[in-house]
Amino acid sequence: MKIFTDNCCESLLHFTSDKELRKNYSQPVFDSNYFEFVKQENPLIISNDLVLDPKVDSDLENSIKIFDLFNGLDLVQANDRRLWVTLTHTTFFNYSRQRWFKDGHSDKQIMRRFHFEGASLEARMRNSISRLWWAAKITYDSTRNDPYELTKLLWSKQDIYQNLVERSYGTYDSVVKGFLEFYSEHGTLKEDQVRKLFTALNSIGGVKVLSVHSKNEIKDILHDLTSFYNFKLAA
Repeated sequence: MKIFTDNCCESLLHFTSDKELRKNYSQPVFDSNYFEFVKQENPLIISNDLVLDPKVDSDLENSIKIFDLFNGLDLVQANDRRLWVTLTHTTFFNYSRQRWFKDGHSDKQIMRRFHFEGASLEARMRNSISRLWWAAKITYDSTRNDPYELTKLLWSKQDIYQNLVERSYGTYDSVVKGFLEFYSEHGTLKEDQVRKLFTALNSIGGVKVLSVHSKNEIKDILHDLTSFYNFKLAA
């Protein structure tokens, strides 16, 4: 597949001031006259049979599809805005519109869902397609019978997704997997208790470098927190 040039990505950001350019986000297909591609093709291949369902409850299925499609991405490629901006304006443009523009759209929505701007964590978890890939990337575990077991848990509740991967510690596999495993093992935790654990873990991240902790050490920290708050855990 071909990907946009950096200049093309910059030019598309002018939608906030160019009325004609902005009109494209209300159309089923984006005008290709605004596109400029890198001359050398990227080895990534997209099957014509791949279709993403824009329903909210299809995020899990879509996440697995996108990760399977681009399972060979390295971290440099996965943080390259040219890739994600290309996908949201070409192959998955209509999906992105239908997924995020049900009730109209603002400049902020366009920036978040079609572009790849801001801090890397913020950008990767908001872009319409990169969020799907990254959610699977940080939860995929080939050692499990079902390597997508934690991915399914992550997408099971919007509150879990937002509080786990949209925070600063969402970039650390050990933290994400540790929290999800802990949550899975202790199903008696209530939603308000889970939110309290998210907040506490975020505070700990302000004084400790969570990235140096293993998955099991993260689970130990969560056990300590539940004892501190006197939460009852399932055996």
